[in-house]
Amino acid sequence: MDVKLEKKDDLNALISIFIGKDDYAAELEKQLKAYRKQAKIPGFRPGQVPLGMVKKMVGKSILYDEVNKLTSNTLYDYLKEHDIDILGQPMTSESKESKLDFDNYGDFEFHFDLGLAPEFELKISDKDKFTKYDIQLEDDEVEKEIKNITRQNGKLENQDKVETENDSIVVLLTEVDKSGNHKDGGVFEQEATILPEIIKDKKTKKELLDLKVDDEISVNIQKLFNENEMVISHSLGIEKEAVNDLNKTFKLKVKEIRKVVPAAIDQGLFDQVFGPGVVSTEEEFRTKIEENLKMYYQGEAEKQLEAEINDFLQDKHKLKLPDDFLKRWLVQTKPETYTEENIDEKYAEESEILRKQLIREKIANEQDIEVTAEDLDETSFAYTAQILRQYGINNPDPQLIQNLEAKNREDRDYMLRIRDVVMERKVLDAVKNMVNVKGKKIAIEKFYELVKKFNEKLNK
Repeated sequence: MDVKLEKKDDLNALISIFIGKDDYAAELEKQLKAYRKQAKIPGFRPGQVPLGMVKKMVGKSILYDEVNKLTSNTLYDYLKEHDIDILGQPMTSESKESKLDFDNYGDFEFHFDLGLAPEFELKISDKDKFTKYDIQLEDDEVEKEIKNITRQNGKLENQDKVETENDSIVVLLTEVDKSGNHKDGGVFEQEATILPEIIKDKKTKKELLDLKVDDEISVNIQKLFNENEMVISHSLGIEKEAVNDLNKTFKLKVKEIRKVVPAAIDQGLFDQVFGPGVVSTEEEFRTKIEENLKMYYQGEAEKQLEAEINDFLQDKHKLKLPDDFLKRWLVQTKPETYTEENIDEKYAEESEILRKQLIREKIANEQDIEVTAEDLDETSFAYTAQILRQYGINNPDPQLIQNLEAKNREDRDYMLRIRDVVMERKVLDAVKNMVNVKGKKIAIEKFYELVKKFNEKLNK
């Protein structure tokens, strides 16, 4: 056997594997003799079938399996031995045709295209400066949260008219034309729940506060939902891309008006929010809420720091990829997802994910980062508990978490996701120690203004 590697450029290569008859002859004969011992052919005693007949019957099939096994093992052994880092998988070469001689049990010549991972140096040092924000709680923040909690755990009562901006208004929304009639093909009587207290436009809010059940008014759909495309698309049940094509004028008909009766601040509420017996007085309740708010905003600050670090890593390491090779590989290996028609659009996202992964792997290798079984256990448990909380189980029983987590672990894709979460967490922690991070106090409103500007920059 012989292997030759020809680099076309820094990101693409051709690997050729030559297999002669002597490379497979001994194993082929061994396989034929093994088949001969088991073959049951009329007219011959077991094990006495002529080897030539066996070869005519199954020789090409055995040869095919043996040559392909030799080729695969030789290819990957060569890549490992020479420390060649590839992306995707080797593909039959488009530029050089393989020579296969199965009919005559001859020599074989295989040619494969390779996509090579880019070689690069990390550009990270303590000269790179970042800010870890210390978000300061406003004086009334705890009171606001208590108000939210009592409302979330309160009861809804129907009423005939809107009495306060805290009421919920269930409406039917219809897109109309200039004449006030339903726009042909437009949104029709889509049910949505409106909360006057969160509406920024003063005129729109005032109109809502005058409503009664069965009232109809004309509204600006953009102002009704604070010009938030995501909220508009979700509320109207349409794609986000379709929001810009909507007429601004909608007919709003009141279906129901609901008053929220807040829950009493008592032991029942304490147990419902924090679990039985965790809190027993209103003072402890307020202290616990303050602690949770601080933890929440610490998490928000940490999330923003990590978002800025990820953006920095991408910006500092402009990695080139074997784009044409990877597109071809995706189309050939995952035709249910990637086609010639959509590959350019979908590849843009895939390539960004791949670049992030390559940078992360580089940091992990240089910093000797490993994922342990304990890391997987802790992260899987926390992830499962979070899922239960999203379904409304605020204080899930540990045994319930363990039972669900054990079932999730049976899914290989689940464990790969958990491993990715752990690795990303450890890599980001390592980067924080490699760069210069300084703390800075900031008000809540100022912090979210900063986050908004950062996100707008990313989306340009």
